[in-house]
Amino acid sequence: MEKQWWQDALRVIQYNLQIQDTDRMVPEEIAAKACEAGANAVVINAGGIYAWYRSRIPFHHINEYLPAKGNLLEDLIHCCHALGIKVIGRFDFSKTDDVVYLQHPEWFVKDSEGKPVCYGSGRMGSWSLLMSTCINGGYRNEAFAVKVMEEALDCLEIDGIFYNAPHMEECYCENCRRKYRSLYAKELPENKKDWEPDWQTQCLKDNMKLLYRIVKERRKEVPVILYYGTYREDGTGLPENLDLRYETADMVCTEAQDILSAGKKRLPFSWKPTLNMKLGQYAGEAPRPFGIIHSCPGMDWRHTGLPAAEYEFWLSQIPAANGQLWHSLTGFDAVITDKRLLRVMKKVTRRAALSDSLMQEAVSAARTLLLWNAGVSELGFTQGLMDCHIPFDIMDIWHMDLDRMKTYKTVILPGGFPTDSAVTDILGKYVEAGGSLYAEKTDAAITQALAGLLGIRPEACTGHDISAAYGVLEPEGEALNQALMETKYIPVKGELLYVSAEKEAVKLMTFIPPFAPPDGVGAPPERAGLPVTHTGIPLLLENRVGKGRVLTGFFELSRLMLEIGLEDQKQLFGNCISYLNGEETEFDGALLPEGIFAYPYRAGEKFLVHLVNGVGSRPLKNTVECHHLEFAVRGWKEEKVSRVFSALEGAPVSWEESGGWIRIRLESLLVWDIIVME
Repeated sequence: MEKQWWQDALRVIQYNLQIQDTDRMVPEEIAAKACEAGANAVVINAGGIYAWYRSRIPFHHINEYLPAKGNLLEDLIHCCHALGIKVIGRFDFSKTDDVVYLQHPEWFVKDSEGKPVCYGSGRMGSWSLLMSTCINGGYRNEAFAVKVMEEALDCLEIDGIFYNAPHMEECYCENCRRKYRSLYAKELPENKKDWEPDWQTQCLKDNMKLLYRIVKERRKEVPVILYYGTYREDGTGLPENLDLRYETADMVCTEAQDILSAGKKRLPFSWKPTLNMKLGQYAGEAPRPFGIIHSCPGMDWRHTGLPAAEYEFWLSQIPAANGQLWHSLTGFDAVITDKRLLRVMKKVTRRAALSDSLMQEAVSAARTLLLWNAGVSELGFTQGLMDCHIPFDIMDIWHMDLDRMKTYKTVILPGGFPTDSAVTDILGKYVEAGGSLYAEKTDAAITQALAGLLGIRPEACTGHDISAAYGVLEPEGEALNQALMETKYIPVKGELLYVSAEKEAVKLMTFIPPFAPPDGVGAPPERAGLPVTHTGIPLLLENRVGKGRVLTGFFELSRLMLEIGLEDQKQLFGNCISYLNGEETEFDGALLPEGIFAYPYRAGEKFLVHLVNGVGSRPLKNTVECHHLEFAVRGWKEEKVSRVFSALEGAPVSWEESGGWIRIRLESLLVWDIIVME
């Protein structure tokens, strides 16, 4: 099959157009500015809430600011095409005018009391009310959306389709009640918590299946782009099954909003763009995921930009994590008043173009695989892996694959990850074949098979809200002592699992019980002595199985790294993974400072290491330039290295080969660089 344009590396700018700026739109200028920035595709408002062309479909609200003569959107498309820029039409059927509701109330979302849902009703000015449309109603399906898509595909030379806000809102209308009754043979529960787990997913799938079919029937070559979900920061979300997304899409995207307006206590994880891209990597033939980065510090301040240093750090993670960069701007160059964001956007986009040329056929050099079910433990391990500069990939619960698993030296099994018989069987076969497993286990749900894998007896009991306690490395745990030689006690707290080890299992770290209850830790100091200085209760236990080994932590190390992050807690975790990876690690970033993210790749005869600098207190006001950075690489090719250089920032690089490692020293790093070895 002939390669499609969208299967090449893309750098996208989305212009979120404001209708009151319509008269300031000069198609030639917008296209030229996009080209100048290094974009090869743009996303432009096309239809849905507003039609940006002379639509003939009833109830399609035509932008009243469109010029009386000519066709502004068609002119913009033609100008972009003249410069080799593809145009993706943005369609949003999630809301429409109140006057439409008055004529077709059956198309709209109803709350549990049967009332319509109004969006932004407090907006000042001469605006109509916007009403939320139901995903199972006619507006989003044959009665309106299908007709709009048919018209747009016939009259506009758009190259792609992007559906904004396609997901289902909470709705109790008769359409939803009938559909729920048909699917599940029962009434739609009044409490959302009682809905069937796949209800909203099924509604989205049905709606997108219809719209996807219409696109392909009209113009088969036009790709469709849909959102994919990632995680909730409290760990209560469900992992996205990308198989379902790709049933009704050709490409997927997700947003990594850096919402600073919510306050410092609610800053998103510094590695959010990185994790989003890792979650969107698909084992099939699909293109790399898009990472959408909004330029603003929150939609409530969407007319200004993120701090330049913060914005550049945030943007740079997308291509470094092997994603495709997608900028989201409010307006276009001529109306954007914060010129700093345009400067940063252009700088990173141009560097992304250089990165794209280097990253052709690149594959991850990670030797560690994190199993993913979107829980708190997974987020904690992500924190530890990023802080310890341990390259990793992700395998979600929907794609448990033994063959793929065997391509990694170490697999991390987070706490709370479902371990049914199928999962336990896969993990057992992986370890028996020579793999290393790090497992976190603090709940007492233990099957006989899992107990055998971990090297414990099935009888176990939990300890809750443990505090003022420690772990101590045993002599057998000497391999985990790197950088911990000068301390004895490693702080632990939270949930514990008290287990009895089988005789062949080896205790590497044991438990020191609390020296006081929480209200007695501070005073009096005369009573701060440890009542018990040693136990045989394992906190870290090693069990050999076949050719491999299992290292299990019976305490919440992942949560400790996420919520507290003491040096010793992260060092212990890094030591555990280093111990399990053994001699098969291709990248060693232990000497890199925390706050610098590392992403190694094999690319044919080359080895690439992306470095992204986020050192400093967020939100970043200034870039903290880092000097004399050291890391090491080995094992990707037999021939000697002939050249090592800085591809983006042009900083001096020196290297030497010793002990099978290529030890590299980068003189300086501003924000984002790619170190190329060939």
